[in-house]
Formats: sequence, C-alpha cells, structure tokens
Amino acid sequence: MPETPTASRPQRGDVLDLRIESLAYGGNGVARHDGGYVVFVRGGLPGDLVRARIGKRKRAYAEARVLEVLEPSADRIRPLADHPGAPWQVLPYERQLEVKAEQVEDALRRIGKLDGFAMEAIVPAVEQWRYRNKLEYSFGTDDSGVLVCGFHAPGSWEDIVAVEDCLLASEAGNEARRQVLAWCREQGLEAYDRRAQRGRPASGSR
Repeated sequence: MPETPTASRPQRGDVLDLRIESLAYGGNGVARHDGGYVVFVRGGLPGDLVRARIGKRKRAYAEARVLEVLEPSADRIRPLADHPGAPWQVLPYERQLEVKAEQVEDALRRIGKLDGFAMEAIVPAVEQWRYRNKLEYSFGTDDSGVLVCGFHAPGSWEDIVAVEDCLLASEAGNEARRQVLAWCREQGLEAYDRRAQRGRPASGSR
C-alpha cells in the first residue's frame, strides 16, 4: 500500500464516522479515512455508515471497532446467535457465499498471480447452524464471581462471554458443555487467572 501522509492518519482512540466499502478476509469491514487511509472495522458491513473507535494504528492501516451503526447496509439482517464466534451472521447466507467467492478470486489473482481460470460456485453448507463438531471454550467469572464457560469477548483475552445455547454447536455438544460447567462448579474449581497466576486451569476444547 502507498504511504499515507501523517496528517491524514487518525490516532489511537479517535472516533470516526466511516462508510464501509467491502469485507476483508476474516470478516472485518474495509473503509477509507479521508479517501485513502485504510481502516479495518470489526462489525462493519459493506454499505454501513458506522461510528468507530480506532484501536491499533500502523503506517498503512488502522483497526477499529464499531460503536454505533448510523446507517445500516441494505444487506444487514438481525443476528440469531447472542454469542461471539459468528460475525458473518448479520449477512444473508447467499450474500456470505458471494463475498467468500469474491475473496477467493481476489486471492488467486492478486496473491497467486493467476488469470484465465473459471471459478466454480461454492458448495453451500447443508446446515447453516449447529454444524460444528469441535469448539474451544474458556472458563472465567461473571460480575458476581460465579464460574462461567463460554467464548472470549472479541479482542479480549480475559473477558469471557457466558454461553447457554451455542448455535454453532450440536445439541449434544451444548449439553456436554453444561454438564462440565456444572461439575466444575460443584468441585469448587476456579478459572485460571493469568494475571494473578492462581486457580486451577479450566480451559480447552470441548
């Protein structure tokens, strides 16, 4: 990417109104501040006008997170899962497939330097929810100090979002997680505290 003049680069902590142009690999929205400086916006969809706070800032780009959706994209739909791990759920599934196909083609042309090929259509999933047979959960504590089991909050290594019904997991997988959490509570186990280096580690694949 060409260098951007320092004056047009936002600072860490700045709050900007940004129009999302596209989706990057991994799901972050792509916007351009002052028409040039690239900002990857977590939670933004193409067409959204969002208010976002700058986090990480580098010479060629910055990373930000959405504080408020000022004007939602015409593609934006209501999420079903109330937990992290499904960032693309606010896009209709057909649109998700289109975006992924665009990203594969871009990678082949821009990174692979290929041309003259024909892209085959992406084979859609049989089930859009409850299809995963492996998930990684972590243990933490809620505001009252009770042991919980769930996912890391986006961008955090210490905040755990408690999960009751994970829509990515099967019913059997959800029940197994509930039983493990209940047993850990009965045994009086604590979540491992990386800062204090105390507690018996209780994190891993389920």
